[in-house]
Amino acid sequence: MNKPKLTSKLLTLITGLILLNACSLVDLETPPSAPDVEAPIGVPQTEAAFMTALTNDSNREWRALTFTLEGLGVQQCRRDDTFIFFNDGTYRYDGGTLCGGADDRQIKTGVWELDFSNRQIVFDRGTSLETIATVSGLANNRIQLLGQVEIFNRMLDIMGIYEVSQ
Repeated sequence: MNKPKLTSKLLTLITGLILLNACSLVDLETPPSAPDVEAPIGVPQTEAAFMTALTNDSNREWRALTFTLEGLGVQQCRRDDTFIFFNDGTYRYDGGTLCGGADDRQIKTGVWELDFSNRQIVFDRGTSLETIATVSGLANNRIQLLGQVEIFNRMLDIMGIYEVSQ
């Protein structure tokens, strides 16, 4: 065997081993665990109190603290989403920028109504965008919403906890 080729291969091997030793391996990023967010307990007992808690008798902005999608867990990119409920029955939803998709960055507006007896908020009733969110808790400036979303012709459960923006 040719001695210069052997020396060259040996030097390459030694250099490679030195470089590997000098570098530290980085753990693959693991998905972050769900933030420790306490869900609100209870809901206002009258429709008027419910509306006040939701809209502050004018408008109230809610910021997502946590958002979970069935089968996929906590969606960290939803943590910059905001809702504004106006007491005239309109809303404004801002998907923020963390998710990155063009649809997520859009501002969406529409109408909502309260179905107090079922503790539900009905968004865009009678349209192709109609969505129902069940309010499982609304107290201490927090709201927990439960619902479903259709993704790839499959209905998935969603859960979000929102807090009044400061």
